[in-house]
Amino acid sequence: MKSLPLCLIFTFIELCSSASLTLQLYNYKSATPTKVNNVEDGSKVYLSSNDKALMLSRITLSSNGQTKNLQQLLGDFDANGYSNGFPVNSDLTIATTNTEAETETLNGILFISNAAMAKDPNFLVYLVSDQVKTIDRSTTNETTLLLLNKRVERTATDPVNKPLYNARMESIIQPKSTSFRMYQGVPSDGYTDPTYQETIRKMIFSNPVSLFPTGNNDADTAFFDNIEPIQFSMRIWYIRATGGGITLKVSSEWRDLSKYETTKETTTGYTMTQYTSDNSTTNFRNTPGHEGMFGYMMTTADRQTGINVTSCNEIDCVTEPFTMQVFADKFQYNRNDTVMYVDYANQKYGYFYLQYFRIEKGISSPTSSSTTTTVKPPETTTKSTFRLLPILAALVTTMCTLLL
Repeated sequence: MKSLPLCLIFTFIELCSSASLTLQLYNYKSATPTKVNNVEDGSKVYLSSNDKALMLSRITLSSNGQTKNLQQLLGDFDANGYSNGFPVNSDLTIATTNTEAETETLNGILFISNAAMAKDPNFLVYLVSDQVKTIDRSTTNETTLLLLNKRVERTATDPVNKPLYNARMESIIQPKSTSFRMYQGVPSDGYTDPTYQETIRKMIFSNPVSLFPTGNNDADTAFFDNIEPIQFSMRIWYIRATGGGITLKVSSEWRDLSKYETTKETTTGYTMTQYTSDNSTTNFRNTPGHEGMFGYMMTTADRQTGINVTSCNEIDCVTEPFTMQVFADKFQYNRNDTVMYVDYANQKYGYFYLQYFRIEKGISSPTSSSTTTTVKPPETTTKSTFRLLPILAALVTTMCTLLL
């Protein structure tokens, strides 16, 4: 019998090992208990919703002889403000006495962890609110924090690019011993392993930042003492802090960052698709006449249209076009770039996630100094750089073809 190609085996394992689930409330319309499939014994259920309390109270979860309505679940927090969740087994059911018309208006979601997450004392779930919450994990060497963003309907006076979901993370205090990573979506079985394939594909931010070797004995990683405020505009995301503690503040506040100036010369930050916008501009605080390094990590996991990223210094600009899906694709330039332009379509064409980083170095030599000029971003100038994951993907595809 012919054996399965290695790549298909890995794909099968990855699909089968993603045991955490997300469920939309509007899909459950029956008063008869509906069984939820693929739930592990010993899991937990969490709720993110701003639906009316009466409608939530009419939706009931049942498992292992226990029942809880969703309004009770929504208000069940521990002393530190983290969601307690509802312990469930594989017999979990959902029932509702709301009418079908009422159910179709619901916007809440359920997150169902797997058993390993439910047992992990450092796996925390927080429902982001308009109140600023200080997450203090400074004395803990490992933290996984799942953040659930509630839907906030747009008003007539909102800016056109204000998203329906948002969380703002700021005042991030990270010791150099700590590795800090941010991921889009929900964690899977391998959430504690940063080298796990699915975990890598979900990563959208990291500090320290991995750098390409320069051949000049420069460090292969760069730790940034300064992290710009981060805004994440989708329903679910999570962070991992390992090797040390971390402290930060989080709320549902949204600020228009389509024109933003960084707070430090050496810094890292983050930007992503908003509700609707043609472009964004990030100006980097800089010291004229100094050398520097600029780079970014791009993920276009579900983009259906192209996107351009342009960075400029006092002399010229470089544009990178993205016309296909990439995951944690890194670009790095030994240039003192002072501005970054991102030209993209609105969220109906999919999302992008971009971490940028800039390091300001010493004074430029006389031969490399230049007069300050105003440079406009070009439309066609491009430059190829390292694309590690597409190269690896091509190699894997070739191996799979040979194994078939």
